[in-house]
Amino acid sequence: MTTENYTLLNDISPMFRPYVHNIYQDLKLGLCKTKVDLERIGGSANSAESQFRLVLPYCSKKLKWDIIFDASTPWFAPDFRFDDESFLSNADEEFLVTGVPSLAKWNSNNPQSLGEVISELVAMYKIHQVKKLNEDENSRASFEYGALLGNELITEQDVEVWVGTHVVEFLIKLKVDTSRLPELYNEGTVYNPGIDTALLLVRYPNPTNAELILSPFLTKVLGNISLPMMHQSGVLMDYVPMVTNMLNNKIQDLLNNDRLKRELLAQLIVKYEGAILEHDANSAAFLFEMNDFYWILQIDISIQFPEKPPVLTLRSVYHCYKGKPKFKVLPGCSYNNFELYIEQQVEIFKNDCTESPYIFDSVDP
Repeated sequence: MTTENYTLLNDISPMFRPYVHNIYQDLKLGLCKTKVDLERIGGSANSAESQFRLVLPYCSKKLKWDIIFDASTPWFAPDFRFDDESFLSNADEEFLVTGVPSLAKWNSNNPQSLGEVISELVAMYKIHQVKKLNEDENSRASFEYGALLGNELITEQDVEVWVGTHVVEFLIKLKVDTSRLPELYNEGTVYNPGIDTALLLVRYPNPTNAELILSPFLTKVLGNISLPMMHQSGVLMDYVPMVTNMLNNKIQDLLNNDRLKRELLAQLIVKYEGAILEHDANSAAFLFEMNDFYWILQIDISIQFPEKPPVLTLRSVYHCYKGKPKFKVLPGCSYNNFELYIEQQVEIFKNDCTESPYIFDSVDP
């Protein structure tokens, strides 16, 4: 929690603070599953005790909804003020009871009450945007939305719609299979929130500038990805599966490469079992001796293997510089001549260590 949000939370009356704390800590909205943010509503300092602004993720936008409690009747549900004046402007009681049941059954003793109402209101807002989209059934965007939902891979829950004065946005969740990716990093979802999030943002009337939005985890795994061109005459029902397949193929390539990496490490560990010092899923260190010279071979294999060869580093057991063992990072070598290459490089390294004690004035990688 930022210092500003912490201060804002403390300014809110203890009667309403549990609602806000629950929203800030637990509520994640939208396809991107981003945390809700807080803002202060302008006005007197006293008003901060009972009112605040929620900043909610939706498409590429940030919805700003004011939440206004009445300190004299704290057991009542709050009032809402939306930044879109057309949203729920003419809603009757029956419509609200059906669409926002948590508001009708407000429970002031439940800290999750406000979060439940916000979730239902966001769902209603999405319905509101789809209705605005379909007001012009002959528009390109309306056609694209209907055709996209005709694809069995995409459902209404996978698309957020926002309709502006001159632009329509679609935020689309891509069905990317990331179930095995944590095996590459062993970090789990605690360090990778939204691990399966791959979103496509498309705007009309100019869909050619589509944007790919990846969660931090997928960005780390896949790196920078260039989307295939979407032509002006192209349709989403074809483009979305194409992008989805591209991402799934890249993920499968990573898994295949990881398998090759593990196989290579396993072969080295078995072959030099008596020399192994330590190893993990990405590296191994071996202690060798040649002509009474002891040295360590460090092998580091990146996720880009086999396109990027392993990094081989020689370390002296005897010689140090500035308190660190002397080392030499070797150029890549052919796997067929691995042992001969290493022997040649060790002999050079040995001579360097004994003849030029300060040759490796560098920082240990």
